[in-house]
Amino acid sequence: MDLKNNNTIKPPQTKIFYLSSFINSLYNGIIGPLFVVYLLAINFNPAQIGITLAIQRISIIIFEIPTGIFADRYGRKKSILISFFLFSILFLIWFFAKNFYFLILISIMGGFAYTFQSGARDSLLIDNLGLQNNDEKRDKIFAHFSMFGLTGSVFGGIIATGLAFYWLKSIWLAASFFNFFLFFLFLFFIQENFKPDIIKENKFKEFLKTAKNNFKLIIKNRIIILLIVINAVFVFLTAVYGLVYPILFKQNIHLPDYYFGFLGVLSAVMGIIGIFFAQRLTRRKNYFFTLGRLSLMLSVLFLLLGFKSAFWWSVIIFSLIELAINGWYPVYQSLFNKFTPDQNRAGILSTNSTFSLLFIGLGELITGLALNFIKPGNILILITPLLLMLMVLIFKLYKEKKPETE
Repeated sequence: MDLKNNNTIKPPQTKIFYLSSFINSLYNGIIGPLFVVYLLAINFNPAQIGITLAIQRISIIIFEIPTGIFADRYGRKKSILISFFLFSILFLIWFFAKNFYFLILISIMGGFAYTFQSGARDSLLIDNLGLQNNDEKRDKIFAHFSMFGLTGSVFGGIIATGLAFYWLKSIWLAASFFNFFLFFLFLFFIQENFKPDIIKENKFKEFLKTAKNNFKLIIKNRIIILLIVINAVFVFLTAVYGLVYPILFKQNIHLPDYYFGFLGVLSAVMGIIGIFFAQRLTRRKNYFFTLGRLSLMLSVLFLLLGFKSAFWWSVIIFSLIELAINGWYPVYQSLFNKFTPDQNRAGILSTNSTFSLLFIGLGELITGLALNFIKPGNILILITPLLLMLMVLIFKLYKEKKPETE
């Protein structure tokens, strides 16, 4: 089936993807701003939080490529449905969990559930909407997808504020409900246009063969290698920041728990602005210019937040950081998917997610341990040189790019 020339996609299919992005970000907008706050509330220390998060990333690394291959071979929709169902159950378990070792077990299972949708979601969207060779449409869809997601985060942050004020623990019930909703939404309203190859070989041999082919394809493509490295460095930095900022706001500014819901709303609003900003900058210049300028912007902002932590100063810097981070992702996603072959898309995206999660885990683990003896602001100052290194990598990618990216 020629997906590139497929004209059978109906407009409602796009709307369902947008709705799923909204709902997915809605529950993440509830959990995200309050996750570290919740763990601190049940007497976890920063080192335990870092370990818990890092173990989840290790779980994702272990299962990422096999589940990516599962999506390529058995269907991206099936893979996503498994993920939503598992998450809906796991969030119910989070509601009752308190023991550190039990939370580690839940984190492992959460990593397993995540891998069923990490590469498959973008692949299903690109397959169903025919975005592989249409730069303008792909850029627009990814930007709109992110904007619906950030709008969901706004509402999620509002809900998080109310839940944290009245009953912090209820965030897990809300997250479970929304994952059940997503499960039924995809089950009844999303079709599977991608036709996976029929497996004729032994499943284990087929797994090894596909993994080997994906690895060879990546190794031979210098642009994909550079994109993977750039993303790994970027997510490492955002992981460090993601663990530092709530502790900085709690310890230095003594922010009440429910205020973090407002920070989630502010993050989403600034993220929407960031997407507009990055999209406009990319149209006027190119992908590489946008990614480089956002990296430079973050290097300055991390230094400013690290040196001073007065309330309004920190809120302003936090807002600009969220603008830059959220503006980065749709630009990077569109660029990466431009160079990813159709048939191996989910596997290659899963490989990228594997490296990303490795560096996220390293960032969270190192940060959690470091917070026991280094002040949050000083950590932000220490990681600033990595953003300068990121700019060098982006410039190298620009030199390696194909002519059609101009």
